[in-house]
This record gives sequence, C-alpha cells and structure tokens, in this order.
Amino acid sequence: MESNVNNIKKAYIIFVADSKQYRNSKINIDNILDELSMLCDTAGYEVAERYSFIQQKITAGTYIGTGKLESLKESALTDNVEYFVFDNELSGSQVNAIEEGSNITALTRTEIILEIFAMRAKTMTAKMQVELAFLEFEYPRLKGKRTNLSQIKGGIGLRGGAGEKQLEYDRRRVRERIHKLKTQLSKVEKSASTGRKSRGNAFRVAIVGYTNAGKSTLFNLLCKESVYVEDKLFATLDTHTRKLYLGDDTPVEAIISDTVGFIDRLPHTLVASFKSTLSEVVEADLLLHLVDASDENINDKLVQVESIIKEIDASHIKRIVVFNKVDNIDDVQKNKISTSYDDSIFISAKNNINIETLRKKILDNILELRKEI
Repeated sequence: MESNVNNIKKAYIIFVADSKQYRNSKINIDNILDELSMLCDTAGYEVAERYSFIQQKITAGTYIGTGKLESLKESALTDNVEYFVFDNELSGSQVNAIEEGSNITALTRTEIILEIFAMRAKTMTAKMQVELAFLEFEYPRLKGKRTNLSQIKGGIGLRGGAGEKQLEYDRRRVRERIHKLKTQLSKVEKSASTGRKSRGNAFRVAIVGYTNAGKSTLFNLLCKESVYVEDKLFATLDTHTRKLYLGDDTPVEAIISDTVGFIDRLPHTLVASFKSTLSEVVEADLLLHLVDASDENINDKLVQVESIIKEIDASHIKRIVVFNKVDNIDDVQKNKISTSYDDSIFISAKNNINIETLRKKILDNILELRKEI
C-alpha cells in the first residue's frame, strides 16, 4: 500500500460486541467510539471512519469474520487507510489473521493508550514505567504474533518477525528486560517512599480524576506553582508534589499531589507499572476527585475513576467531589448535578472561580480528620 500523504496515519476505528453482551449491558456505542476517536487523535491518528458490529458470535480467527474483513479492506484501499484500531482486545493470533487477511495493521485501544503514554513520558522513571507496561502487555501475545522486538526502545506497536527461533529469542529478551525494569523501578519506589516519610506530619492531599478534567490547572492554583498544563489526554505522567496553600496563618501544614489522569479501562499493566506514581494516591489522607462538569457522561466517568481508586486499594480514603469547568454549564445542569451530589463543590480552575471556597472546604476536612485521629 502506498504511504499516506505527509505521513498522516489514517485509521478506521472499530467496536465489536456479541448480541448477548449488547442486550444485557448498557452499551453506548457512540460514547465508546467518541473516546476511541479522542485517543487516536491524541496519538496522531486521523480517524477516517467509525464502525460498530453487533454479532451473534465473535469469530475466533479474525474477530469480525472474513466477510466483514474483506469489506473493510476494500474501503480502506479506497480511503488510503493503513490502520484498523479495535476498541476490543485482540489475541496475537487474531492480529495476525486480520493483518494477513487485509494487509492493514491491526491495533487495539490498549496499544493506542500505551502509545500516548510513550509520547508523554519525559522523565527516566516515566519512560521505564511505560516500557514495562508495554512489555508486560506484549509478552503473553508473542506466541501467536509475528513480532520482532529487536528495536523495542524505538516505540510501541512494532511488527515483523522471523519464525520460532526469533520468537524464543524475543521472549527471553522480554523476560530479562521486564526483570531489569522491575528491579530499577523498585529502587525508585523505595526512594519515593523515603521521600514521603520525610514529609513528617504534613497532611497529604491528592488530586484524582478522569484525564483532561483540569487536575494540573487546579494543582497550580492550590499550591501557587506552575506545572505543565495542556488541553490533551494524559498531558502529564509524573506526580508533582508541592506545599498546599490554604491561606495565611493556616493552623495545619499540608502538601498536595497532582497524579496521572485515569480513563475507562486503564490498562492493568499501566496501573501496575505506575505503582510508585499512584502511591501518592494510596498514601493520601484526603482525595480531591475532580470531575469535568460539562462532560455529558459525568456519572460514567465518576464510576470509572472510583473503580480505579478501588483497584489500587484507596477506596477507604475520604474524598471531596469537585466539579470543574462550572463556567461551561448552565444553572439547570448545575442544579441537576447538585441534586445527585449534594456535598460537592463547583469551581473553574481555569478562571479561578470558587477556589477560595474550595480551600476552606479542604481545610475544614483536614481539621475534621485531624480531630478524628
């Protein structure tokens, strides 16, 4: 296939569900494809078309069946598309079957997220965490997948390969690299743990929330600092910890951490490899759960963040639900949210709306928790 003009990575995005799953689950296909489109855009892919298939049964080989694959192949040739991005997870053998049947590179949602994390990783620790997540994702899929990892440091989603000897060589190299990365990150975690202990009796607050909810902007306001802010998914991967400014002559000392953004079905390999980063959440005394008030799927996003908080064993920590971007909603929307979340607070981190009220609410919670202790 001819290469795309100006190296644009054109893709079809695809969601597949069996009919039983579709009937029994409240699946909003548009929301699923919207988020996958946003992920692809962040990773540098141009979405040429969106497809969803509800099937009686998922096909073991090509996942979507040879007929649908042939139809997609013909459309892809016309649209000059070189990638199929599946919202679903695929096995190594399914990737092979799709690529051999279409001559189109098959990727999954997880691989797109890993690509974004690889793009965003700036520090050595973040780069090691992303590489570990990628290798642990790829390792179980190597057996059925024609993958050559000889250029593993070059990026995510590599293709190629050369038979069983190459496979065994790749598997051994991956095991060795995973062990080395885990050893190095274990040292990082011990160092970070020592740093957290050195903070003494300072009260610890962590900001959590769905990616792109405005966490870094709020962090900058609350600690009078300036960390990197960009209106993109996963703009920052590294945790920033600073002194929390709650007002002059505040009777308590507090620190605040800005953490990596969450997303629906955040790959388990990323959650595991970012253990040292997420420790700031696990060891916090209070969580600020930041939510984009203008998001049409507020309830879903809240549930997804809460599920990750539970996954990292932080569900016991008290939290304040903070609805950001209040200047982007009307009174009707605000009242509707308030009815469901009566103890929440509405702010605009970008335009400094209601920030002092939030500071007071944080301080009140700190004093109350201190009293309980």
